[in-house]
Amino acid sequence: MRLAAMAWRNVFRQKRRTLIALSALVIGLAGLVVFQGYITRIMSNLRDRTILSGIGHVQVAGGEGYWEDGEFDPYAYLMKDAELGMSEVRRVSGVEAVFPSTGFTSIAGFGEKSATLLVKAYPADRMYFAPPADPGSKAADAPRDRFSLGALVAGAAPGLSDRYRIVLGETAARILGARVGDVVTLMGLLPEGALNGRDFTVAAVYRDPGRDKLFAFTDYRTAMDFTGISEPPVFHVLLKDSGRAEALAASLPLGLPRRPWPRLAPYYLQVNTMFNGFLAVIRSIILLVTLFILGNTMNRIVFERMREWGTLRALGTPRRSILALVVLEGSFLGLVGSALGIGLGFGLSELINMGGGLPFREGTGLALHVIKLAPDLRAVWLNMLPVAATAALASLFPAGRAVGMTPAECLRQI
Repeated sequence: MRLAAMAWRNVFRQKRRTLIALSALVIGLAGLVVFQGYITRIMSNLRDRTILSGIGHVQVAGGEGYWEDGEFDPYAYLMKDAELGMSEVRRVSGVEAVFPSTGFTSIAGFGEKSATLLVKAYPADRMYFAPPADPGSKAADAPRDRFSLGALVAGAAPGLSDRYRIVLGETAARILGARVGDVVTLMGLLPEGALNGRDFTVAAVYRDPGRDKLFAFTDYRTAMDFTGISEPPVFHVLLKDSGRAEALAASLPLGLPRRPWPRLAPYYLQVNTMFNGFLAVIRSIILLVTLFILGNTMNRIVFERMREWGTLRALGTPRRSILALVVLEGSFLGLVGSALGIGLGFGLSELINMGGGLPFREGTGLALHVIKLAPDLRAVWLNMLPVAATAALASLFPAGRAVGMTPAECLRQI
């Protein structure tokens, strides 16, 4: 305890040197905290958009193979007593919504043109299409109890009373030459290879880069009537807390296969891994800077206080106590620098949030998002502990010099 108190006092003996030594560390860590808060918010938004894009927090299917080929062959995995299972899940604490979905593969024809479509069907009150947004405007937040399936270009999504209405993707509509109000003919694949043809009115056209060429949407009851099936192949569970998805998937009182959203979102996992790699590289650079700066600072401190070490040794202070004193002083420098840097980072994040946040645009032509930074407590221990450990490591070599000389040699130093 006495050594720790002495080391703490020594940190502030040369205030100007301490300030210079810690300035780069403080600025670097503050920038890291701000960047980490920015990435955390981006990934949080991406997670929510991924979940609400048609996945859900948990999916329960009629067979394990549904997640491999169920999109194109849903009839092989039709559930039994799906409504009973959904009723049981709705009673689980923390569940926001539970609803079924189905789909079918079809060829859409309009005039002399045709296109292959994968038609997805959800209950009409569980589908949300964002209204058209002006470029540069702030994007509206999607409801938490519905799937956000894209942004409308024209028209309106089917209502609860509408039947045989379809929402076409912008690219598919351009290929077909169809507009809102036009009637397209769908030739759909039914169970056991049968075919069914039916006219659908184009209720709306949506935009969602990456899938508006292939995916179209209709309401669940229309799809069930068109395909002639009575049970869905899958139902979706939306939760109030995304962090509970895996625990809830494991505890659902059902004997059916289920998967939490992380197992259904490989793109999110890839992006998250990439950003975590960026943070790890930046943190490593800061640690290397810390190693060299504090190593140089501690080396100068040890050299200038050689006579002090010699006096302590002459008074009978053990080598290990001097070694511990120098290492503790370096560790305290690292802790002070990291605490100041992290505190400055949180302060800057709050100032940025008070100013409205930072802009973020998702892809070409999409609406501008203004996001608030979200640094969390992980930024403290993920940054403070490695910096303190690096500072202690940087002090070992100078400390070795302090205890490697005899008291007489130390006292001869000027």
